[in-house]
Amino acid sequence: MTEPPVPQTLAGHVAIVTGAGQGIGRAEALALSARGASVVVNDLIEERAQEVADTIVGAGGRAVADTSNVGEPAGGEAITAAAVEAFGTVDIVVNNAGFLRPGWFEDLTVDDIDSILDVHLRAAFYVTQPAWRIMKAKRYGRVVMTGSSAGMFSQAANSNYCAAKAGVFGLARALSQEGAEFGINVNVVLPFAATMISKNNPIPGNQEARERRGAAYRGEIQNRRDPELVAPLVVFLAEPDCDTNGDVFSACAGRYARVFAALGQGWLSPRAEGVTVEDLRDNWAAVCSANAISEPRTLFDEVAEVVRVLDA
Repeated sequence: MTEPPVPQTLAGHVAIVTGAGQGIGRAEALALSARGASVVVNDLIEERAQEVADTIVGAGGRAVADTSNVGEPAGGEAITAAAVEAFGTVDIVVNNAGFLRPGWFEDLTVDDIDSILDVHLRAAFYVTQPAWRIMKAKRYGRVVMTGSSAGMFSQAANSNYCAAKAGVFGLARALSQEGAEFGINVNVVLPFAATMISKNNPIPGNQEARERRGAAYRGEIQNRRDPELVAPLVVFLAEPDCDTNGDVFSACAGRYARVFAALGQGWLSPRAEGVTVEDLRDNWAAVCSANAISEPRTLFDEVAEVVRVLDA
């Protein structure tokens, strides 16, 4: 039976995918190309980048390989320059490159911290910023940041990575505000997949933690760790018809769900001054309550909520 043709929803669009030589990035690059996008396949290892680019071209698509270092400002500039030289513009940026330097907090070196911040957080600035200028000028763009459930929900013995990915969340939310009036949507994907970065850099105590929390990689979930399960979400967020902006989505073993930061109703002091430690102690249950939650989109939304209560 002949497979139906893949809708060419990204025909004429140009995408940058970092860390696209293997794993999740490779799956994303191939999926974007299958929808018609021209792709800059970025990876530090030339053979990997070229293999993916050749695969795309061999299937009738358009792609070029790029080996620029995403952790350096010049590298970010070079990736956008490669896109413009090869295809004339940039429409989509997928920040995916990354690796791990896990370890217990007290054992982390300065290099362990800096190298992770470079490739995950600083790279999101360096790669996105040059492309952002082009997107802003033409009033259209799609940015998909690769976050992590570790950064949103925590993971022991991986604090440098968790902090960097939490920073990606903050960056994406800020850019979603800046880009909205210019037609630029920015979202975050939290992928769950078997990749080489975790295989080659085992996290201390990780297997034991999975066992304790009922998350062992056994049974059906072992068959649901393919990077190809992440790619459709990234492609959807990159499409012109997708108007979602400033959100975070989990792609976990074929379950896709929005992740959000919420604010409880809390306790509002009846007086403007003289709040004591005892006041907080006496009202701690209300402070910690998850009842009547709201979801501020900006810091001003949080302030406006308190203003409404005070003015009522």
